[in-house]
Amino acid sequence: MPTHLLNQYVKINNEAILIGDESMSKKETNKYEKFCKNNQDLNFWGIELLRDNLLPDILNEDTHDILYWAGKNLAIKFPVSLDTISTFFKQSGFGNLELLKNSDQKMVWKLSGENVEKRIKLNQDADFMLETGFLAQTKQQISGFSTEAEYHIKFKSTVEITVISDTSKQVQDPSECHPIKIKE
Repeated sequence: MPTHLLNQYVKINNEAILIGDESMSKKETNKYEKFCKNNQDLNFWGIELLRDNLLPDILNEDTHDILYWAGKNLAIKFPVSLDTISTFFKQSGFGNLELLKNSDQKMVWKLSGENVEKRIKLNQDADFMLETGFLAQTKQQISGFSTEAEYHIKFKSTVEITVISDTSKQVQDPSECHPIKIKE
């Protein structure tokens, strides 16, 4: 450890934690071995390492909320249309996105695919709030109405994301949304 970090404290969730303190880092060789045993795609390990191991350690009980708002932030930075959102999800490594139900107030999406299955298999508490926030913000930008979303893991291999818009609360002008062009 670099000497300038010795005896340094960081504040995480209003708790001072000594950098280098072993209580923050539990040995997780079992997860790594389990991943390698069941997966040929070691490129995916980086996603698993960050999304389902590091971020929950850093964010603790705020993981869901922060990832949800991070997803909303990404949708603002990378606005997509409903026609291209599935391609964007696949290209981003989020998984395969399929629209199951669509009305003015409610959309139901199915998130599936190899990466989704791997994340759920390795971690029953895998968090999909980043994707959920992205879908909520995308719908809000397209419709102009206040929109939120939630997800549920289904059948240990897919995620169902429900997006609800409050059509009585206009929060932005949908004509201000200019989706990026997605390469197919």
